[in-house]
Amino acid sequence: MRQDETQLRGGRIVRSEDPLNLEMPFERLDTYITPIESFYVRTHFPIPAIDRDAWWLNVEGEVEKPFAINYEELLELESRTIPATLECAGNNRNFLEPKVKGVQWELGAVGTAEWTGVPLSILLDRAEVKPEAREVIFEGADGGRLDDPKAPVFRRNTDFRCGQLCRDGTRWHPSNGCSASS
Repeated sequence: MRQDETQLRGGRIVRSEDPLNLEMPFERLDTYITPIESFYVRTHFPIPAIDRDAWWLNVEGEVEKPFAINYEELLELESRTIPATLECAGNNRNFLEPKVKGVQWELGAVGTAEWTGVPLSILLDRAEVKPEAREVIFEGADGGRLDDPKAPVFRRNTDFRCGQLCRDGTRWHPSNGCSASS
């Protein structure tokens, strides 16, 4: 492929195949909510296969009542839907001078969606967080080593969508970081 050619996958611009990074063609966005098929994909490592029937969320550490909950039990808890915009920190990197290392995103590593999931506060209230607790650490299913030999080994933080069940009323795909749907 010549450098001036744009390769598309499912209507999104391919910024890299391995790891998979797909950018929304920004000029095609004409709504406040980014269509699910256009939402950008940002990965550092292979997308893990998650068996919903074997998946468990463990809440442990500086809590009085540690617990584990499976996907079906999570569905039974109160959920909320909120609009939220996610943006890769490298969005617009292609326009920097001098050029910097990393995926050369233009304007489409950003998207707004209506996210539905169990609020983290419900899970933490159930666990009864101890007063000395100072942080919440999320551990995702993917991980690996970055190209930089000085970089640490990572396990991805799954961000605020801890109990995320769907996006815009549709089950979300693991390529967009969904911890529990498949």
